[in-house]
Amino acid sequence: MISFFTSILNMSITASYVALAIFAIRLLLKKAPKVFSYALWLAVLIRLVFPFSFNSSFSFLGFLQPNLQADTGTMKFVPSTIGMMQSPAVDAVNSSLPPATATAIASVTSMQSIIEISGMIWVIGMVILLSYSVISYLKVINNVKTATLIKDNIFETDRITTPFLCGFIKPKIYVPIGISDDELSYIVAHEQTHIHRLDYLIKPFAFLVLIVHWFNPLMWVSFALMSKDMEMSCDENVIRKMGNEIKGSYSKSLLSLSVKSSGIIIGSPLAFGESNVHSRIRNVLNYKKPTFWVVIAASMATLIFIIGFTANPAGKQDLSDHNFGQMAVVWANALKTRDGEPRYEMMSLGMKEKFKQEQINKAGEDWNFNIGYSSPWVVDFEVKLDGSIALITYLTKTSEPAFYKTEEAVTFGKEDGKLVVTDYKNIYEDKLVDSTDTAVKVENYLEIIMSSPVISSNPNDYIKAHHVEYNRILEMGDEALNYLNERYETFQDNGLKGHIVAALRKDLLADD
Repeated sequence: MISFFTSILNMSITASYVALAIFAIRLLLKKAPKVFSYALWLAVLIRLVFPFSFNSSFSFLGFLQPNLQADTGTMKFVPSTIGMMQSPAVDAVNSSLPPATATAIASVTSMQSIIEISGMIWVIGMVILLSYSVISYLKVINNVKTATLIKDNIFETDRITTPFLCGFIKPKIYVPIGISDDELSYIVAHEQTHIHRLDYLIKPFAFLVLIVHWFNPLMWVSFALMSKDMEMSCDENVIRKMGNEIKGSYSKSLLSLSVKSSGIIIGSPLAFGESNVHSRIRNVLNYKKPTFWVVIAASMATLIFIIGFTANPAGKQDLSDHNFGQMAVVWANALKTRDGEPRYEMMSLGMKEKFKQEQINKAGEDWNFNIGYSSPWVVDFEVKLDGSIALITYLTKTSEPAFYKTEEAVTFGKEDGKLVVTDYKNIYEDKLVDSTDTAVKVENYLEIIMSSPVISSNPNDYIKAHHVEYNRILEMGDEALNYLNERYETFQDNGLKGHIVAALRKDLLADD
């Protein structure tokens, strides 16, 4: 549920960037035929429906830092593991507790509950909107079930005030009683354009997609503008086919048959007199048939925009220590949190198959991303780079307690222009660490300090509650200071632990 919801969020965010760009492009295409503005919305629809795309150096989304947000054809702004991410203070406390206790605390204090509640609200919203739309559509069907056939697929009824197109397999044109022959010819030409372009399927599908992304206000604006461009392009097609001399009478028909209420319910059938009538009339009166070269230029520009907005940026990652270090930390932290999905996402195709097989061997065909063990669990790690290889040393602990060290070698390389993990293996595993080792003693005292008070996020409260252990680290003097200095970069980004270590270093330096 959480993973699916975050996928929807990522698609919606990407589509929002595309929509904002199209808002601006529509202004540039103000004098161009509206069929091109209408076609541009295909890029937004694709982004809302498909979580993946192809990578291209011609993508217009390069400013979104694809090296951080594009992976295996997807644009990621919200990590799929966000539901299990704790706040820094809670994360530090949890890492110091036995797995069962840490899991219990995490389930209450992490973002998981927020994401789960948001997901439930999202589902409820979809159900409400879908139910509302279905009921509205059934009311429309009920209103036209007594309609009388005029000819072909055209029906007449006294229960409607504006003509519209209805049906998904064999769409029918419904008109109110009293329509003149001229008006009927305009209506039929307009609605037949919708039929030929499959608008009667496109608009309901777009509305279903909107229901999925109902939480995004930009998508509601996009849907309204797409509907407007759809209708205007149909109006222009009628004028182009029937001649400029009908502009006046066509405009009068639009005005007289416009929707009298607040508007046809969104997601309902395509109506001739749908909203935006005044702007549609202005567009009809100002319409001029474009020249051949204008059509060619606008077509090429539209195609380029659609491709540019649907393509993901090509990976531009450099094989540098900075990128290696970042990825190595993510890799190591995945073992600490026992969530293998971040690892999987940065692997080459070959390594993904290796990972899958390892998980199948461990959990069977119904495998998941759980990695590591409940005991010993990772309490800390250190990353050292050697060219394109990261050597990661994990400090693990059992409930006895006993401390162990495991070293892993992770090799980086490029695949399809992206930096990936091309190999990983353990150099040694579960090496017992002497309990007198400085690292073990410091880490043990830090774990005790971070164990309580759980409800507080103030580092000073933890230090005061465990001043004895804090002072024991201070008594270790230079040994403790050297260890903390060596590991300071890792500690610095570790929330509560980082704050406590900073206080220790300050006090140890003051003693010198």
